[in-house]
Amino acid sequence: MRKLFFPALGTLMFSLALGSCGNNSGNASTATDSVAVATAAEGATTLSIDSTSYLNWKGYKPAGEHFGKIFAQEGSISVQNGRLLAGSVLIKMASIKVEDLEGEMAQKLKGHLESEDFFEVSKYPTAKFELTDIPQEGLDLSNIKELKGNLTLKDVTKNLSIPVASVTHDEATGVYTIKSDKFVIDRSQWNVKYGSKSFFTGLGDKFIENNIELSFELQAK
Repeated sequence: MRKLFFPALGTLMFSLALGSCGNNSGNASTATDSVAVATAAEGATTLSIDSTSYLNWKGYKPAGEHFGKIFAQEGSISVQNGRLLAGSVLIKMASIKVEDLEGEMAQKLKGHLESEDFFEVSKYPTAKFELTDIPQEGLDLSNIKELKGNLTLKDVTKNLSIPVASVTHDEATGVYTIKSDKFVIDRSQWNVKYGSKSFFTGLGDKFIENNIELSFELQAK
């Protein structure tokens, strides 16, 4: 396997409820207005993102933390001559998994995250991340340090930056694996309001931090 490793810079994808507080180990990713989505040149190779690709999430409140995973529904990246030209991924919101709890407690929290209090999964079944800010010649897969893209969640689209930890290419199988470093986003910018001091007063110690610590691993072939 040929491995291409890159230094982590700053901060991908998604606001998954329960924010992270000052003890998170990720770097803040500042969300800005959405920008034009990158498009692939004619002749580029399209690789499908595997549904086993996932996003790690961790959120905090005064009483503790919760963490888990959420999985890709579908997506693709476009590559040509060792360069990344475009890409997008749909996240299946109902696939959210709670890993710090078991049994009934885990299912109860999963149900709450899927409810109107947080992600309204019945109304917004997917979130989407689309790459932006890619030059016409593409990004050299051997030297990617960060990715930028539009995150759409609950019909709100914001642009953010993601730190890339590593990219590997298995020449035997043709699989590209892209891993991010930990990063932090502010859920309130996508109108995920429950327990947020940005929207409610008098919460005492019942608040939930706005910031959420995230990281991801995507596989494409």
